[in-house]
Amino acid sequence: MPGNPVQRLTLCLACSHGGHLNEMLQLSAAFEGHEVFYFCYDADTTRRLPDATLIPNMARNPVEFLKNLVRVYRLFRLRRPDCIISTGAEIAIPVVLVGKLFGCKTLYIECGAQVATPSVTGRVMRYLADALYVQWPELLPAYGGKAEYRGSLIDERPRA
Repeated sequence: MPGNPVQRLTLCLACSHGGHLNEMLQLSAAFEGHEVFYFCYDADTTRRLPDATLIPNMARNPVEFLKNLVRVYRLFRLRRPDCIISTGAEIAIPVVLVGKLFGCKTLYIECGAQVATPSVTGRVMRYLADALYVQWPELLPAYGGKAEYRGSLIDERPRA
């Protein structure tokens, strides 16, 4: 049946290691058919990723934050992503800030561990991301209508 084919996008997947990476990997089926590259902290788990730019953990260090702005800018000049998807943590902030300069659409998925209160990164992404998703309906009021709930990456209960 003829129809509009899905446009192949270039996606930057930005996340830290550990649970944030695990949540991103659970979304991998959604990225099939698109060009994908990662921007992550350097860790044993992230070294196994295909096509990943690995950086030192900035851990709220302002100097590393500024270095990451430059790293992301250089990477995006070469890769030109259409969209940034992040599951956190603070690594998302410099990526999304630079992405805005390049006209990237941005999607932030709040960590599944945040049930009642937003993360620090989530509070920033509320204003920066084009779309923000939470994994618990109880978290919606904390975002004042700026977030959506479509289910959880860690909870097996039925989706709303």
